[in-house]
Amino acid sequence: MRRGMSVRTTQRIPRYRRARHDLYVLCAVCTALLAFSARPVLAGGPSPQTLVAVSDEWAPRIMPGPDGSADGICPMVLRQVAEDLGLDVEFGFMPKPRRQAAFRRGEINVVPCASPMWEGMLSDVAVYSEPFMMSTEMVLVSTGTTGVFRSVHDFAGLRFGTIGGYVYHDGFDEAFESGMLRREDAYTVTQNLQKLRAGRIDAMIVDDYEAAYWMHRAGWSETDFRVAYVFADPAPITLMLHASLRDFLPRINASLARMRANGILRALFAEYGPQKLATHLSR
Repeated sequence: MRRGMSVRTTQRIPRYRRARHDLYVLCAVCTALLAFSARPVLAGGPSPQTLVAVSDEWAPRIMPGPDGSADGICPMVLRQVAEDLGLDVEFGFMPKPRRQAAFRRGEINVVPCASPMWEGMLSDVAVYSEPFMMSTEMVLVSTGTTGVFRSVHDFAGLRFGTIGGYVYHDGFDEAFESGMLRREDAYTVTQNLQKLRAGRIDAMIVDDYEAAYWMHRAGWSETDFRVAYVFADPAPITLMLHASLRDFLPRINASLARMRANGILRALFAEYGPQKLATHLSR
C-alpha cells in the first residue's frame, strides 16, 4: 500500500522548498524531543503522563490543525483514548524514515495512523491496537476512460501519477521498474488529481478516503473520475505504540470498542468529509 514508504525518491526538491522542509522537520523533531526529555518513555522506565504522537500528514486521517496541533480522524481518536486513560497527548509531524528512527529510540511513543503492513522494520519495538478503520488503495482514471482493468497488465503503456518515495504493491512497482507503466511522481494527491483532470496523466494511485477528501475540498465531482482498479488486501489502521507501553493495550482496545459501540467513530468519519470514494465499484 501507498503508506509503505521507501527512503528512495525520484524527484529533487527545489532549494527553497528543501530549506523550508528542513526547517519544518527540525521544529517537529525539537517538539518531540522536548516532550520526550520531560517524560522519558524507554522500555523498563516509568509509565508516561503524556503520549508523544508523531506522524506524516495524511488527510483527512491526520493533518495540521489551525492551532499548530493535529486535526483529523486519527488525532481525535487518540485524544479520546488518552482522555479515557487519564493521559495527555502532544502531536508532531515528521517524514516517515526519521519518525521511524525516533520511534525506535523511544523519543516517540505513539503513531496515531499506522498499520502493521507498513511498519515491518519496527516489529521488535512496536505493538498495535485493534484497528479502528481501513485504508483501501485504488487506481483512478478519468470518467471517459474505457476498458476493463483486472490486473496491472491491463494498464500497460499508461502514465501513472504517484507520490515520490512511496511503494506500490499488486505488481505496480515491478511494472514501473520494467517500464511497462510510466511513473510520474508528484508531491501531493491534489497535484495528481489536477493532472488527471487536465489529461496530463492517464491514471493515479490513491487511498479512498484521501481521494474523496481532496475532491470535495476542491469542489470537484466524484463523477469526473472512475475507479478502475481496487488493490487487494486493504490495510487496517491502528494506533502503534512503543513496546514499553504494551500494558496499555487492553485499556486502549476497550476505549476503541466503546467509541465504536456508541457511534463516536462513525461521527468522526462523517465530520471529516466523505467517508470514502463512493464510486468504489464503478469499474
